[in-house]
Amino acid sequence: MHLKNLTLLGFKSFADRTSLDFLPGITAIVGPNGCGKSNIADAIRWVLGEQSAKALRGGEMADVIFNGTDRRKQLGLAEVSLTLGGVDQENLKAAGVELSYDEITITRRVCRDGTSDYFINKTPCRLKDIQQLFAGTGVGRASYSIMAQGNITQVLSSKPEDRRAIFEEAAGITRFKAQKREALRKLELTEQNLLRVADLIREVKRQIISLQRQAGKARRYRQYAAELQHLETQYARHQYDVLQAEIATRQARWEHLRGRIEDTTRRILEAENQLAELRSLAAALEREISGIQQQDLGLKAEAEQHASRIRFHEERLREFAAQHTTALDDIAQAEERRLVSEQELADVNAQVTASATLLAELRAVLEQRQQALAHIE
Repeated sequence: MHLKNLTLLGFKSFADRTSLDFLPGITAIVGPNGCGKSNIADAIRWVLGEQSAKALRGGEMADVIFNGTDRRKQLGLAEVSLTLGGVDQENLKAAGVELSYDEITITRRVCRDGTSDYFINKTPCRLKDIQQLFAGTGVGRASYSIMAQGNITQVLSSKPEDRRAIFEEAAGITRFKAQKREALRKLELTEQNLLRVADLIREVKRQIISLQRQAGKARRYRQYAAELQHLETQYARHQYDVLQAEIATRQARWEHLRGRIEDTTRRILEAENQLAELRSLAAALEREISGIQQQDLGLKAEAEQHASRIRFHEERLREFAAQHTTALDDIAQAEERRLVSEQELADVNAQVTASATLLAELRAVLEQRQQALAHIE
């Protein structure tokens, strides 16, 4: 693979979007001090996944964002895209990266709030994916393909063990060592997982024994529950039959009592009608007795009147007797009037006697009917 393009936006001194095309062959970047030559190398190192702000000549990662000048305000993010061509798909597959492109673009974006994003062909990815992509290719943030000022002197003066890392990177061994470390790490994790699985198996075996006992209890419980349900069903059926028989008996008794109630109600109505008739008859008798009593009072008054008249006539007779010698004619007339009065008195006495007899009979009849009425009530 070879470098085709580098695009910077907001990275250090590159406030505007700047695109650099790299043609086949050797490309040299020249310029006075402070024009940004080292920033291009830092951008390449940064987009390849550099995590040390000190290696990028800064204090923190937000220092790579354009900080503004007297004439321009600062930006809120920095973005660098690196385009590589001539990608060998077989090598990528060997590295564990599945890409069906012969040209890839790596993009890294960082904001002032600290968020950082990585993209491969505008698809979000992880930093590990980018590191795995360039493993063994000699391209990377710490590979021999990027040599900063003083690195060559450092390589020449370094120990053989340190130079060996550069040779291994150039020979493509670093990728396999990384894969070996990853495989060993996964193997260690797998062994730990196996230990945990063994512990889980022992625990599950203990639980299986307990669950078998519980399953036996559950089977017996289901059997007893089925028997209990059958017995409860039979008992409920028996209770239902008993209740149905009791309902039928009470229904028949209710029909009998309802017939008796209807008959008693009818008899009560008849008795009430008879009582009303007797009360009407008693009221008529009371009115008749009251009339007779009124007649009796009238007859008594008339008898008293006749008695007073008799006394008056007797007094007159005494007077007439005194005057007998002088008024025989008056005596004879008085005698006739006395006879008439006596006859009238006899008639009045007869009427009084008849009224008294009739009153006694009516009182006897009233007493009998009052007794009959009291017996009915």
